[in-house]
Amino acid sequence: MSDDRQRARRADLWRAGLLDAEQARRFEQAMRADAALAEQARFGARTAQALVELPRLAARRAPRRAPRRARWARLAAAGALTASLAGVVALSFGVLPAQQPAQQPALSAQTADAVQNMDFYEWLATHPQAVDVSGGHDEG
Repeated sequence: MSDDRQRARRADLWRAGLLDAEQARRFEQAMRADAALAEQARFGARTAQALVELPRLAARRAPRRAPRRARWARLAAAGALTASLAGVVALSFGVLPAQQPAQQPALSAQTADAVQNMDFYEWLATHPQAVDVSGGHDEG
């Protein structure tokens, strides 16, 4: 390690209070004898003092909270999005039953016959003269 780097490291340790009493005393004597070392130690102290102000500056610049209505709208939008995503996932994994097509109700025999012979009944409705209205039976 170069001499300048070693001195800077010792200055950092001294500022942090990590030197034992003997090392701190020797460093302070070296600072009195070396103006560059003393300047370096003062620079670090000034920097540390300036950094103390940062949390207060950051607190002053804290963003203001959104109005209550805007927060509620964002919360509602997030809830709707979450619910829709949960529904898509549930359907894709088969958790929820898939929608069944509507089943036709069971038809009676007469209705089934009428549906199957609809053409005949339509023809019969347009040709009433084809129906025997005598009401008689074959007597045999």
